[in-house]
Amino acid sequence: MRRFIKIEQITPVILITLWGLSLGNTAYAQPNLTHVDNVNAAGNATLYWDVFSPIATEEFIHNEIKVFDIPGTLLSPAPHLVAPNLETGVLPTGWVMPSFLYNANAYAHCYTAVQVTSLDGGTTNDSSPQSPFLCSIHVNASVGAGADEVDLVWNSPYVISGEGAGGPFYLERLNELTAVWDTIAIVPDTPLGGAFTDNPGPCVSINIYRVRQTASNGTDIHVSNATDLVVGEVNPDLPVTTHIDVDPATGLAEVHFDYPVSGETLGYIIYKCSGAGSSEVLQINDPNASSAIIPTSLASSEAESYRVAVFECINDDGSPNPNAAGECTTSIFTVVSQIPCTDRAQLSWNAPLGIEGGVDFYVAQAALYDVASGTYGVWTTLDTLASGYGTYLHQGANVTSKYKYRIVAESTTGKIARSSEVELEFSYPDAPESPKLKRASVLSNGAIEILVETDPAATEISIYQLERWVDVDSVWIPILEPLPSSLGFPLTFVDPDVETDVRSYLYRCSVYNECQVAVTTSNLGKSILLQGWRSSDEDAFENSLIWSEYEDFPDGTLSYEILRAPSRLSAAVPLTSHGANVQHTEDYIGDLTQLPGDFCYTVVAIENNTTGGLNGSSSNQVCLTEDPLLWIPTAFTPNNDDINDWFPWAPGASTLGFVSDGIASGEATYKLVILSRWGDVIFTSQSPNECWDGTSNNELVPDGVYTVVVRVLDGSGKWHVISQSVHVLRP
Repeated sequence: MRRFIKIEQITPVILITLWGLSLGNTAYAQPNLTHVDNVNAAGNATLYWDVFSPIATEEFIHNEIKVFDIPGTLLSPAPHLVAPNLETGVLPTGWVMPSFLYNANAYAHCYTAVQVTSLDGGTTNDSSPQSPFLCSIHVNASVGAGADEVDLVWNSPYVISGEGAGGPFYLERLNELTAVWDTIAIVPDTPLGGAFTDNPGPCVSINIYRVRQTASNGTDIHVSNATDLVVGEVNPDLPVTTHIDVDPATGLAEVHFDYPVSGETLGYIIYKCSGAGSSEVLQINDPNASSAIIPTSLASSEAESYRVAVFECINDDGSPNPNAAGECTTSIFTVVSQIPCTDRAQLSWNAPLGIEGGVDFYVAQAALYDVASGTYGVWTTLDTLASGYGTYLHQGANVTSKYKYRIVAESTTGKIARSSEVELEFSYPDAPESPKLKRASVLSNGAIEILVETDPAATEISIYQLERWVDVDSVWIPILEPLPSSLGFPLTFVDPDVETDVRSYLYRCSVYNECQVAVTTSNLGKSILLQGWRSSDEDAFENSLIWSEYEDFPDGTLSYEILRAPSRLSAAVPLTSHGANVQHTEDYIGDLTQLPGDFCYTVVAIENNTTGGLNGSSSNQVCLTEDPLLWIPTAFTPNNDDINDWFPWAPGASTLGFVSDGIASGEATYKLVILSRWGDVIFTSQSPNECWDGTSNNELVPDGVYTVVVRVLDGSGKWHVISQSVHVLRP
């Protein structure tokens, strides 16, 4: 209910104030005070006037302002001087009343001013007549006579001057929800001010009021101070949020609270607490309720805090008007993660702040998922922990199973708060199928290449470590850098730290998962060691070869292929083939004397696999070098009878064998020198087809004994020198 009351508190006072300054006949109009506003909590108020407009050469010096209360008591013994800005020269149009001298929240303040100008550049100052009085509006609120009433009274800005205002008074009340000033009454203008009785309703509330009025110039707005008044009585009892339980069926927070219900209790408001404050999430219209599930809860994904307020009255718009809320209480949010590559799960949770009586102990619980039924089993207790704990390590879980975890807190008063439930499916890297060590093959540079095939169905990356057997220590040792693979990507290792001409080497490949645990091993791969020697019988012209058995093709060994190259720089070609149970062979080379005589052999073991393509392992290379074949007669008869006329043979009839084809420098691989008995060179040749006819400088040499020196290069690059005597005879 609202009603008007008589204005009895405001008494008009006519003030006649003379300034102490003399008034010359050159003074112009006094300042035009327009309005007062910006009354803030500190008690400041701002007085405004029209901007100074000079006439002719008139120059503004300053305004002199005096302050009074409405009874007419001078509050400022000395006038306040308001001059132009010293830096910019901008003329003033307002003045902020200092709160350390005046308090516009306590009562109304009235102002009058004179304008000081100069017509001669400041030599002489002239003061205008005193302006009419203008007052700030001061509104006062007090408890009314009727139930829930508030009496409001305020003065007019023109209570002293008696001027008419520009419009009625607008009485406004601050809306607590929207923070907007709502107009609750429009009161006609009177010279003294106005009054009004407001009825904000039966609910306890803090009511804040102010008054606005259009100034006499019809443009500017007077704004009063803001006054407040508490209406109604507040029940001092606050609901206690005892604990927050997370409902296992829905994952929503269930807020439990305690409140001494009275006959005035109508219901409760539950607020969600946050760093920015509290927001309403649920209204409960049952005064006997002691818990409620929050439909908008996120307790399954985060810790939440709630508080409860009671309401004992309803606002005019039908909304509840709650009292103050109690303290916030927090739900328990649990997180869990598997410690990688282990059977351990790390649980952590927040403390349930605000739980009644504080936490007495925690219980860590787990439930195992049953694949057959598609449900979780019963909750089992893992451990009971003291109140100070916030983490727990579950050990010994089945790494192929799924678990559900939660924490249950019990307070010292017996309140039970269950946490959010969190699932964890343990994982452990799958082991790929055992890799296949396809071959351990000796390369041309003497290193060993190891080719490994991996599981094409393996989607997880595994680490493949090549290992070599050490006979002395009877142990496998890892060599080279391990390589990753998945989806059947083949791997090639090259072991350079070997002596393949001395021994064979045994390898395997071990597989490690991402947990660095060995999960499987390949078959063995043992390189072939080939050995060879020439026959001890120089006339046999036979090379013998033996080799070690290759181990261990996944599908076994089909055969051994023997390759031969006629020299170290020539390509090898197939020579012969033997079954898997044969590890030796002989090679007759007596019909190959025209070759350099440096025969290089390689053995290749062929896998017994007809579907996966040809795969083989090569041995080291063994080169056997034959001594050059050179027959030199001890005598010859250069008498032109076409019998034994040339030495050491007739042109084109060389008996040389197993001599090198040539060397990169171009140097001859054959050289013949004939020396006299006194050591003089009487014949030289660098071609087997350039032979000695028994002459020197186109003259027949005397019969007798001469020295022969022959130098030839074998297929391996070694020089052979033969020195003997030859007897020249002419029958």
